[in-house]
Amino acid sequence: MTDTFRAGSHSAFIAALIELREAAGQPSYAQMHRLSRVPGTPKELPASTLHDILTGKRERLPDWELVASFVAVCRRHAANTGLPPGSLGTLEQWQVRWRAARNEPARPRVSGSYDPYTTPPDEAERRTTRTVARLVRLAGDGDPDAACRLAIIDLLTGNLAEARYWIHAAARRGHPDARALAAHPRPVELAAALSFACGEACEQAGPAKLDIARFYYRLAAERGHPAAAERLRVLRAVPFGKPLPAPPRADDD
Repeated sequence: MTDTFRAGSHSAFIAALIELREAAGQPSYAQMHRLSRVPGTPKELPASTLHDILTGKRERLPDWELVASFVAVCRRHAANTGLPPGSLGTLEQWQVRWRAARNEPARPRVSGSYDPYTTPPDEAERRTTRTVARLVRLAGDGDPDAACRLAIIDLLTGNLAEARYWIHAAARRGHPDARALAAHPRPVELAAALSFACGEACEQAGPAKLDIARFYYRLAAERGHPAAAERLRVLRAVPFGKPLPAPPRADDD
């Protein structure tokens, strides 16, 4: 990971920890607990604590000693399994990210009723979280498309400071959508249109990305994009696991 990465919120930081564990070879919670008992590790990592943090059951950001142990254990597991630990980031880099997340208040949880016509909520959240974590990793490594998608997400969720950072990062590498966002008099409106386009691309990629398509459609619909709202209505009309109507394509009449 590079210094360009910025975890400016609680959720983004937890997503980054999930991505770190995956990059280290996805050690089990039990393996991480055992590795955390090696002398010199700041804090022991019980499996139940790891589960609660990574599944969002704890609203507070983990303390630094726990994060430092998490990073050390991931690096240790990577080295033990033949993966390069250097790509996982140093303790110093992770402390910068942890401080950035700590300085931004955690957002309140949004509750709602269960919808049997969508993917079960825990599964949908897991898929979305993994996608955002992947975007953060790629953007931190210099991918302008990932940085632009993060900018779109941040604009539509009201995280304007983070959005400006990612717009600048993507535009600096010549991304046309990022440059358009930077110059647009109403960037949120343009972000909604771009989010709808992202949703279409995900939907057309196949069933595995339908939850991500819904995520982008919902972001756009909440900002008043009518086509996104209509597509969400169509997707919700079919129960989870059933075939969905084909999404509209650019060359359709």
